[in-house]
Amino acid sequence: MKSSIGEGNLRYNLIKLFCYMITSARGCVEEPKLYGPFRLIDSVGRIITLLDNEGLADDFLKKEMVKIEESKYLVMQDEKGFIKFLDELVIDFTQELKEGAIKK
Repeated sequence: MKSSIGEGNLRYNLIKLFCYMITSARGCVEEPKLYGPFRLIDSVGRIITLLDNEGLADDFLKKEMVKIEESKYLVMQDEKGFIKFLDELVIDFTQELKEGAIKK
């Protein structure tokens, strides 16, 4: 039987993630414009990490998590590189979504 979300570390880790996302939303009010996309991508990475820790991340998500961790900080040093990285993630995820739809 599956455990409820209130058991174990999952609930704690979700609350921690929500706190990060909420404080990020608040920070975006005063932060530079590109911090918003950074915070969103960082949140995706954190969600994939949470799924991985629960044994729920597949190879695609794990591969994308590595890309995110390697490239998310481009926002601070290479704005064009960061935007290119975001474009690549859009392609990766939309292709995965399309392939999943075909399999159904």
